[in-house]
Amino acid sequence: MPIWMLLRFFLPARFAGEQWEPKGFAVQLIGLAITLLTASEQSLPLQLSLYNLFVVLVYFFHWSALNHPVMQSIDQKIPSLTLADGSCWPSAGLLSDHCENDSEGESPLEANGGYLVVFLRGTFCADSRAQLYQLAQGQYRLEKNNVKLVLVSTEPAERWPQLWPGESAPAVLQLSSSAPANRAFIAPASVPIWFRLLGPWVRRWAGSGQVRCADSVTAAASGGAACRPSAWLLDDAGYIVWRYLPGNYRMPGSGEFLCGQVSRLED
Repeated sequence: MPIWMLLRFFLPARFAGEQWEPKGFAVQLIGLAITLLTASEQSLPLQLSLYNLFVVLVYFFHWSALNHPVMQSIDQKIPSLTLADGSCWPSAGLLSDHCENDSEGESPLEANGGYLVVFLRGTFCADSRAQLYQLAQGQYRLEKNNVKLVLVSTEPAERWPQLWPGESAPAVLQLSSSAPANRAFIAPASVPIWFRLLGPWVRRWAGSGQVRCADSVTAAASGGAACRPSAWLLDDAGYIVWRYLPGNYRMPGSGEFLCGQVSRLED
């Protein structure tokens, strides 16, 4: 299990787990735990099995599973988000704010365009970084439909473009983790505890190819709050055309699935 967790952390695009663990597997683990706890003689192998079972349960069902509160529905405007620098996005209905290569006073998109706003849990999350690779593969579909990709997280904005495998990195917004306006999008203390504890160790021992992952661990350890994964398809006026609110952080939605929704703008 620890080896699998390390492979998932450093190579998320190559090693991907199931997005949803079967409930039957959880029942089997609980049954095994009861058996081990009620054993009259707990030898060393039984104790090791119990410890491994605990690691598996924490890895699959730990407390950083995320549930969304009541959110804005379709045909409503996306709420104004407070960024880390104190500004708001979008402000005055102009979605071009904080997006690169947008000229002041000009509409960043042509008619029938839109935005795909993706909230990412964090660079420490293997599922989020795997989703980043998938979004890069589907970027051609967004460009074809004149849709601009916007990434949102609580981490410094410069970390995500470093992980972007494509040529042109999308716009990235750093959300304030303490602003009241962002409460629906933020999950307090949702960074796994082992990343907070092992952040300095990973930074010290990670090789040059993993420095970006190590930096993200240190940043996550300093905060603790992360975004609830979600995706929002907006038209050029900021109205919600489609939204995806997964009930668990391990189901952020594949990039192919999210990019395939842009055709809804034509309806």
